[in-house]
Amino acid sequence: MSTQLSFTSRLYQSLWSEQPTWTTEPVSVWARLFALRGLVAVWRERKYYREELKRLAEDGPQRIDDVGLTPAAVEAELQKPFWKA
Repeated sequence: MSTQLSFTSRLYQSLWSEQPTWTTEPVSVWARLFALRGLVAVWRERKYYREELKRLAEDGPQRIDDVGLTPAAVEAELQKPFWKA
């Protein structure tokens, strides 16, 4: 599991950095696809979480208070695209 997370992290970094991070060790195409699948799963989870947060915010501010967030924190989270943590 930690190997998958490590590779997923390196893949994500290489997508946004100027220098590829996976050139130091050979990795199969299947491993890259598996890591990409994990990255897409993380993106889906973030999208789902933000949709639920939006629904809670629309239902009423007391529900946001119940989760321990401020309206400003909710707004900041809802403004983020799905690929941003």
